[in-house]
Amino acid sequence: RENMNDETIDLLNKHVDLAIKAPDGIKRLREMILTIAMQGKLVPQDPNDKPASELLKEIEQEKKRLVKEGTIKEPKPLPPIKPEEIPYEVPKSWEWVRLEGIGVINPRNTCEDDIDAGFVPMPMIFAEINKLNTFEIRKWGEIKKGFTHFMNGDIGMAKITPCFENGKSCHFTGLPNGIGAGTTELHVFRNSFSAIVPRFLLHYLKNPKYLLAGEKEMTGSAGQKRVPTEYFARKPFPLPPLAEQHRIVAKIDELMVRVDELEKMRDAR
Repeated sequence: RENMNDETIDLLNKHVDLAIKAPDGIKRLREMILTIAMQGKLVPQDPNDKPASELLKEIEQEKKRLVKEGTIKEPKPLPPIKPEEIPYEVPKSWEWVRLEGIGVINPRNTCEDDIDAGFVPMPMIFAEINKLNTFEIRKWGEIKKGFTHFMNGDIGMAKITPCFENGKSCHFTGLPNGIGAGTTELHVFRNSFSAIVPRFLLHYLKNPKYLLAGEKEMTGSAGQKRVPTEYFARKPFPLPPLAEQHRIVAKIDELMVRVDELEKMRDAR
C-alpha cells in the first residue's frame, strides 16, 4: 500500500465491493487493472525516461547495421498506423507500433541435432498470468521439423480456439540450451531488439479486451478457428519507455497479489 499512488488505491477500493459481491467481479477487477495499465494510467510517467520514440530510432539503426552485415534481409516497409486504427490515447512518451516492426514473428532456430531442447505441447502452456510453461526434454533433431520454433525470452500465444480465448500464452524460460519447439498452434514474438519487457507483452496478450478483439478476427470453420498472423504481428501495440514497462509490470504483479487475496477472502465467505 505504501508504494501505491492515491488514485490507484481509490480505484481498487471503489471496486472491492463489486469484486466480492458480483459473480464475475474478480475477473472484471483483473481486466480493469490490465486495461488501465495498457493505457498508461497505472503508474506515473517519469520525464527522465528515454521515450519510446528514441527506442524506435535505435532499432532502425540496428536493422540497417544488420542488413549491411548481411545478417538479415532488408525488411519490407510496414504500413503506417492510421488514426482510425488507434483505439485510445496513450502518454506522449509512448508510441503505437506493430510487433513485426520491433522484433521477429515466428522465427526459426538453427542448432545441432544432437543437443537437448525443450518440447512444449499446448497443455504445457497456461492461461494463468504467473504460471510458467513446462517442457519435455527431446533432442533438437527430433523436433526441429513440423513444429513451431522458439527460444528463451520469446513470447508464444495460442492462436487456435478455445486456447486463444482462454488466454493461453507464455514467456519461454528455462529451456534446455535455451531452445525449444512445440505445438504448431502458436504465434511467436522474438524480442530481437530488446524493445519489450517480456512480461509487459504477456500482460497485453492476456488482457480480455485484446482476446475479445482477436476473437472477432478469427478465420476458419467451427472448432478450427485461428487468429491470423496479421492480427498478432500488425495490430497496433502501445509501446511505453522501457523503464516504465518495468514499473508497470511490477505494479500489475503487486495488484494481482491483492486481487488473489480478495478472491480467497470472497471464497471463504
